[in-house]
Amino acid sequence: MEENLKRFIGEHVIITGAGSGIGRGIAHRFASEGAQVTGADVDQEGGKKVVDEIKARGGTAQYLYVDVSREESINDLVKKAHESFGPINVAVSNAGISETQSSCLEISGAEWDRIYGVNVRGSFMFCRACGNNMMDNDVKGSIITISSTMGRTSKNMTGAYASSKSAVIMFTKSLAKALASMGIRVNSVAPGMVATNLYRPVEGEMMMEKDSFVPWIIEQCISSGQLLIPREGTPEDMAAAVTFLASKDAAYITAQCISVDGGMDWSW
Repeated sequence: MEENLKRFIGEHVIITGAGSGIGRGIAHRFASEGAQVTGADVDQEGGKKVVDEIKARGGTAQYLYVDVSREESINDLVKKAHESFGPINVAVSNAGISETQSSCLEISGAEWDRIYGVNVRGSFMFCRACGNNMMDNDVKGSIITISSTMGRTSKNMTGAYASSKSAVIMFTKSLAKALASMGIRVNSVAPGMVATNLYRPVEGEMMMEKDSFVPWIIEQCISSGQLLIPREGTPEDMAAAVTFLASKDAAYITAQCISVDGGMDWSW
């Protein structure tokens, strides 16, 4: 991270799924750049831990509970966040889950609905609530969704997850068009392979050791020449892209999806 970069002093940034992985990295990056961070998560222990970490480093942050699959929970989150830190300047929709039954031929309707309830409907409701907060307070803000490179090239083992992330990319573009006249920019970051809890179900199904799936995929892609930057991605890599899109440096960028994946070719 560039030293002494302070692009968000006094701005209110709200992030879902902030309690671990990519969300945690995003929360720390915004706080380090002077933002007041609302870290929201269904995982109270993880969310509070991240906020404590930020405060220990001299940052400003609060934890608020949210279940993004419930609209009333999202509305309550945005209301409480505004009461604490004022209008929202930047919203990052990061909360997401993966399926526990990976094959499109095997996944149940209930499991499919669960994935879409969090990844698509939850992200849509959160972004809409934050967009309304910005409009109500005349804030020319920025909304960023976290999609996935899998949303651009589906794999047979990620049917519900991949298609849900494809839906996130498309509603990001639609929301950008709807909010453009209000001066609100909407973009998406599509991470490549980052070692997070998201891959736990896959590791379970494949009977792999914990934290072994991503290194295995990375090794395969490096050996076959399908990864141009030969390492796995990190939460910090994703956070750098998110903060760039949220900043004035990206003032002429909206309705875009930026892949942060080391140049990975998903043809395997």
